[in-house]
Amino acid sequence: MKIRVNLWPNLTGALSAGLLVVGFCLILLWHNPLVFWNDDYELSVLPVFADMARSWSEGHWPILSPYSWVCGNLAGEFQYGTFSVFVNAAVVLIWKFPLTFPQQAAALSIAHLFVLAIGAFSLARDRGFSVALSIFVALIASLNGWIICWGASDWFGALGAFTWLPWGWWGAERALGSRRTKWRFLWPAPFVYLLVTGGFPYTVLMLLLLIAWLSIKSVVQTRNIFTILPMLFGVALGFGLSAPAWLALLDLVQGSARELQSSAAHWQWRVPPAALPGLILPSWTVNWTDFSSRGRSHTAAEFACGLVAPAALIAGLVWRPAQLVRQIKWELVLLLLVLLLCMTPTASLFRWSFRWLPFFHLVL
Repeated sequence: MKIRVNLWPNLTGALSAGLLVVGFCLILLWHNPLVFWNDDYELSVLPVFADMARSWSEGHWPILSPYSWVCGNLAGEFQYGTFSVFVNAAVVLIWKFPLTFPQQAAALSIAHLFVLAIGAFSLARDRGFSVALSIFVALIASLNGWIICWGASDWFGALGAFTWLPWGWWGAERALGSRRTKWRFLWPAPFVYLLVTGGFPYTVLMLLLLIAWLSIKSVVQTRNIFTILPMLFGVALGFGLSAPAWLALLDLVQGSARELQSSAAHWQWRVPPAALPGLILPSWTVNWTDFSSRGRSHTAAEFACGLVAPAALIAGLVWRPAQLVRQIKWELVLLLLVLLLCMTPTASLFRWSFRWLPFFHLVL
């Protein structure tokens, strides 16, 4: 049985959410033209994208580069999104315009933030939220402190992959819908492919946790294990499409500097429990363990955009705790699990546990 949906409010709401995000980013650019061009983005990521654009202009897939003495194997660097159709298309299009490096970085980040906002809006609408609340979800997913301060302006791979997590969630839930067509297994496949090739191992972990959570939730609610097969098949198809990216990562990461980290790195950039009031007050300052493995005073900028959701959650728990827990018990379990992961020491490719924060914001 097909589900009929009025597309007009969804389309206008999604575009409105995306344009609001673009408008906010333009305000940031007006205040600081270099806001999206920092550290790794400036030194490593954007020069590689320039090389990718050059390679495409010469008619070659940007797998290897003759112009780098340290990173000639572009396919081996997972974070560059070499196998992502979307990243490559965005790079080729943006490099057609006479922009400076900071402007190119801004255009690439804003394009991904726009798509992220639309995906978060679509996910919220599919879960029964109003248009206004769905726009609210989109703004939090796209403009939270971690995404702006780290993903969009430093570790572009984090943004390139996380852009597709709401879309993957949306597609996975559609694949679970028994009232949809027999082809529903196709919904998550393209988004899983884009997420994996986006270039951030942490987001792949987020996806796997999400799929496990959705599977357990569906089996418990329906008492039928076969209901999750379309979703699992679609996810497997997405991983199959992205195989060149993750196979290269698994092959080349062994013995690399990213894998061989000192034990001190396991404790860096974990979310300290004392920092949680930063959800309400982003200027809240406590000691975080930074890249030097020393505790330093750090404001909770990564928690920005977290004010309304926890306030509403606390109010609901105070007002009608039993009813609220009954309605969102599964989401509460996922939220608490992700928060715990933000505080847990991790190693190798998955060091710096605060990288779970974008997922925490999305669930919250």
